[in-house]
Amino acid sequence: MQQLYEYRSSRLEARRQRIARLRQQIAQRQQQVTAAQQTLRTKADTSEQRQAQLRELEQDISVQLARHVRAEEDAQAQKLAAFQRLLEALRKDREILCDALCGVVGLQLEASEDEFAVLADGVCLFGLPWPGAEGWDKYPREYIDACVGHCVHVLSVLAHYYHASLPFRIVKRGAQLLIRPHWRAADAGEAPLSAVDTELPAFIVGLAMLFYNIAYLCYCQGVELPPERATHAVENLRLAVLGTSIPLTSAEPAGNRSAFAIDVYDIVTQTMQLYSDGPDLELRQQVHSVLRSLHLCDDAVDSVDYDDENWAII
Repeated sequence: MQQLYEYRSSRLEARRQRIARLRQQIAQRQQQVTAAQQTLRTKADTSEQRQAQLRELEQDISVQLARHVRAEEDAQAQKLAAFQRLLEALRKDREILCDALCGVVGLQLEASEDEFAVLADGVCLFGLPWPGAEGWDKYPREYIDACVGHCVHVLSVLAHYYHASLPFRIVKRGAQLLIRPHWRAADAGEAPLSAVDTELPAFIVGLAMLFYNIAYLCYCQGVELPPERATHAVENLRLAVLGTSIPLTSAEPAGNRSAFAIDVYDIVTQTMQLYSDGPDLELRQQVHSVLRSLHLCDDAVDSVDYDDENWAII
C-alpha cells in the first residue's frame, strides 16, 4: 500500500508540475499576445496618423497646384494680352508707314478725280501711269523700266514693313535689276527686270516673277487674288496695303486656310499676252528655255504641247 501511495503521489506531483509549466506557458503566451496587440494598436495608430498626414499633404499639394495653375494662366493671359497689344501697335505702325509710302509714291488708296485717274484706270506710281493690260511693245523700253523700277521699290519697302519672305529674290548689280528663285542658292539662274538691252523672253520671265512676288505678298496680307488679275501689279500693291486692316493673327487655324494656288506659268502666260495679241509659239519656246534655265519648269515636259504642260515651281 505504501508503495502504491508513493507511486500515485509521484504521479500526482508530476501532473501538478506539468500543469504549472502549462500555466506558465499560457501566461507567457498571453503576455506575447498582449504585447502583439499593443504593437498592432500602435501600428494602427501610426498608420492612421500617416494617412491623415498624407491626406493633409494631398490637400496642400492640390491647393498649391491649383494656385500655381491659376498663376500660370494669369501670367499667360497677361503675356498674351501684352503680345496682342504689341501686335496691334505694330499693325498700326505698319498702316502708318504704308499709308505714308503710298502718299509718297502716289499710290491711291481711295478713288480720286485727279488728272492721272483718267489714264490706266487711275493706277500710277510716282506720277507714271502703269501700262495697260496689253500693247506693252508700244511703250518705250525706258518707260517700261521706269515703271518696273518704281514697282520694285514699292514692293521691297512693303515686304520689309510686313516682314514677308518672297519666293523670288530681287538683287541689284550696278544699274541692273535681277530676280531669281529665293529657294535655290548655288545653281540659281537670274532673269532681268530691265527691258533695255535685254532679250524679250528673259524680261518676260523676270516680269512674271515680279508679278508672282506681288501676288504672294497679297496672299500674306489675306488678300486672295484671282489668277487673271496677277499682272495688275500696281492695283495688287494697293490691295496688299489695304489688306493691313486684316489682323496679323487670326482665330482661324492656319491649317484651314487654303494654300497659295497661283501657278508661275499662269502668270508667265499672262505676261506674254502683254506683248503678244495672240499665241506666239516661237516666243513660248524661248520663254520655256529661260524657265528651264531657272529650274522653274519640269525638264520632262520638253517636247509636248505647251497648252497641256503642267508648269509649277519645283
